[in-house]
Amino acid sequence: MKSYMSGCQRHPKASRRFAFTLVELLVVIAIIAILVLLLLPAINAAREAARRAQCSNNIKQIGIALINYESARQELPTGAMLQEGSMWTAYILPYAEDENLKKLMTIGEDERGNFQWASPGPYRYPITDPSLKNIIAVETVISIYRCPSAPIPDHQYDVTADNWHVMERVPGSYLGCASGVVVDQNKPNGMAYCDGVMYGQYKDEKIQNVPLKKIKDGTSKTMMVGEALHDAIQQQHEGRTRESKRGNRRDHWYIGSDDVDTGAGSDVSEGLGSTGVRPNAHKFKGCGGAYSDADCQEVQLSFSSAHPGIVNVIMVDGSVHGITDDIDATTWSAMGTRSDQAAAKVRDIIAGKAN
Repeated sequence: MKSYMSGCQRHPKASRRFAFTLVELLVVIAIIAILVLLLLPAINAAREAARRAQCSNNIKQIGIALINYESARQELPTGAMLQEGSMWTAYILPYAEDENLKKLMTIGEDERGNFQWASPGPYRYPITDPSLKNIIAVETVISIYRCPSAPIPDHQYDVTADNWHVMERVPGSYLGCASGVVVDQNKPNGMAYCDGVMYGQYKDEKIQNVPLKKIKDGTSKTMMVGEALHDAIQQQHEGRTRESKRGNRRDHWYIGSDDVDTGAGSDVSEGLGSTGVRPNAHKFKGCGGAYSDADCQEVQLSFSSAHPGIVNVIMVDGSVHGITDDIDATTWSAMGTRSDQAAAKVRDIIAGKAN
């Protein structure tokens, strides 16, 4: 009599487990690595596109603040107050929704005191000396003054040409356009009373800033602000030593500066630039080492960025443009000057032909 087993009987081969061999596993890992490498450029490009969009938005907000300033005061702000130190980025704070920081500062040197943008030496926190309270402003991170694409830290130590200190100074990413012809900030007249829309002025001289009616080339053709790429690496290496009065670093900051406080021969390129030099000049020249003083002056005044081949600028009419590295030099120069007459006057001053 036959006996039958209850249930189903498994086939002996059915109990085997399938698994990757070492070779197969290595092949899969290699394929995944290749896919990641192929995707990385696209991911990085997407990230840079997002950062560039934010950078464009920053410069747009700066432009709106400047336009609102002009609307309220019938003139654009001073680019840099020579012999005192404040810069255009300080004046527009109330129009950039940061009025509290503006109220914190005391801009000027008068019977109220001599309010500094740096300290004679290292200092302790919190800053309680009323004469040094402006340092709090230059140590404050203001997001619209910093491009997300720029490889800059939040704070860096800085020692000025007069050997004054800012321990946690914040690098910036935007320069006001002072000129379309100046190639050296230390030439006669420096960056004072130039042909752009925001330039240096001496604190004791009562000269009107630039109203819209003085922009003869047209607001859509005249540049107001452009990007600038602060050299964080050089600053890290040299920031604790005195900077040359002529400026020997590609350093860009905002709000105020002890170097601007020194007068005509000051390092005004900390807050102002010129289209008299090519955009992204740092790709070809630099400061220190084998580079000449003229090279260093050029890169300090150059509008520049970390975006591949592009520098964002904003015109007086509020329009933002991406300027390519290979822009025609004459066209680029014209964008930085408010009128041909103003540019001709500055050229005569530099050449020693003006009265």
